[in-house]
Amino acid sequence: MGAMMPGMKTEVRNCLLLRIDKLQLMLPQGDVCAVESVADLNSENALAPSVGRIAYLGQSWPVLSLNGELQTLDNIPAARRACVMLATGKGFLGLLCDDVRVLNQQSGSDYALPAAMRTANTPIQAIMPFENGLACLSDARHLLRYGAFAQVTSGHLEKEYV
Repeated sequence: MGAMMPGMKTEVRNCLLLRIDKLQLMLPQGDVCAVESVADLNSENALAPSVGRIAYLGQSWPVLSLNGELQTLDNIPAARRACVMLATGKGFLGLLCDDVRVLNQQSGSDYALPAAMRTANTPIQAIMPFENGLACLSDARHLLRYGAFAQVTSGHLEKEYV
């Protein structure tokens, strides 16, 4: 990436940084409808792949627990303290994370995903240097088409969840 030329402007976007294990996942702030406490999670009668349901806007919505490689967990690690609510188009879906922070991200500071990391079904769209490592950039649209997200939002489970 080249250096900024005098007079060039960068766009500043608010992002949320979700930490899940060692994964740092950035989402546009507008993709996250709310952040709820994991203490509000009801795990009785959870329907896999969800680990429970959480009340939001007067209804109960499924919640997923993933590890740092975005693989589905059937438990709730002790480090998970927050639940971000993502709009699915027909309702909402919660994602458990260890920590959530609001950041100002300057456009142009991210890099395309290296070819070796690109797969047909990855929700990760780019990476960027962040603190002492890398952050992965995604958005709700790509997350909802991935793995357990897609399973929960697909037609065959829709009746149980929405």
